[in-house]
Amino acid sequence: MVIIKPFKSTILNPDIPNRDRLVCPVYDTIDETEYARYGSESNNVIHITTRKDGMESGAFVARSIENLRRFYQEGVLKERDTPGLYIYGIRYNLSDEIRGQIPDTAKREVYFAFGLVALVKVEALGEGSIAGHERIFEKHTLERYEVMRAGGMNFAPIVAEYNMPGHDINNMLEDYLGFKRPDLAIREDRPPLVDILLKGIRHLLWEVTDPGTVEQIRAKLADEKVLILDGHHRYNAANELRLRDGVEYTMMMFMEGGDRALLLLPWHRCVRQLDMKRLHSQLKQYFDVIWTGALGDEFYEMLSAKDDAHDVRFGLYDGKDLSVLKARGDKVEQLSGALDEQVGLDFISLNEWVIEPLVDGGSVDNVGFMDSVTEAVRKVDEQGFDVAFLMRPLDIGDVEYKAHTEMKNFPQKSTLFLPKVAEGIIMRRFGE
Repeated sequence: MVIIKPFKSTILNPDIPNRDRLVCPVYDTIDETEYARYGSESNNVIHITTRKDGMESGAFVARSIENLRRFYQEGVLKERDTPGLYIYGIRYNLSDEIRGQIPDTAKREVYFAFGLVALVKVEALGEGSIAGHERIFEKHTLERYEVMRAGGMNFAPIVAEYNMPGHDINNMLEDYLGFKRPDLAIREDRPPLVDILLKGIRHLLWEVTDPGTVEQIRAKLADEKVLILDGHHRYNAANELRLRDGVEYTMMMFMEGGDRALLLLPWHRCVRQLDMKRLHSQLKQYFDVIWTGALGDEFYEMLSAKDDAHDVRFGLYDGKDLSVLKARGDKVEQLSGALDEQVGLDFISLNEWVIEPLVDGGSVDNVGFMDSVTEAVRKVDEQGFDVAFLMRPLDIGDVEYKAHTEMKNFPQKSTLFLPKVAEGIIMRRFGE
């Protein structure tokens, strides 16, 4: 059973002008360049949510708490007076590059996603109504636990999906606000608490305090199965807070899995400190090169093609050549049978045959994750990475199958769901 409840949110003080300057992307998507950009503003929430490259974890936690206290003392952050549920809307467009990575059926001029933000009663993943689908990096979970415990805060909602073919909750939210997406018509009697632009994406937050509406939503979600889309480290940290510190609830944003504005993309991998001779030797054991050329439509066509269920392929850029590699069918069948896994084999084979044996046991310190093919290529050309692995997106059905049927996890950072929430739109204080 999924148990949710309203809460008093913490938001950026509405009286502060230019609140757009005080928010930032989610902590695990920020690189050194972006940190410098957002960190130049002393009151940006990046100073409480995100560790700067090179900073020791303990120093980051101490600095985060120092800034959090200052934000409350100086009125940068304000807690709402009344508990409520919250409608988080994200209205966005796609770059041409991202549009090139999604099916034609998913392409639209404007996307407008809705999520319902509430507190959810935490349980161990896979033991009840809440499931995950990705492995985690333990040190990242520990860092999230430490900063959340020390600050007594959830800094951004974990994003999860539920399936509701009748769209009951989304219809309720649209009726409550008085417009149908992708249109946006803000009512004077129901203005958003937050209306902020971040990197051209509009983030809006509305409060729902009507007891009848709150109770209807609670009842409709109670019997759903929930799948975490984004925030596995934060959820595992929340479970540690439950076990060690008695914090029973965490902040979660619930999105309907059938929402047409919810997109799934891959995280591409860049690897450094790699023995290239060993890499090419390893690749020859399992893969054939089926295409070589330049980045463009032909590359994406070759990468996205799929001959059968055991068709495993990815792009490879080594600073000189861009190619598409396809795994030999017999090798894929052996791997699938040995692991008893049928979906996500692109990521699994790369992890099992390349990352784990060649990259210091899969050390996260030598693997970078990029949402952009061109950015992954740039990392190899300009930032000291040896090779980029360019991945195909998974299907949402594969993610659900992995979580609910196979009841296993993809390798870390396999799925990139859009849109992403921002840090600073909605927070929740659970203690001091």
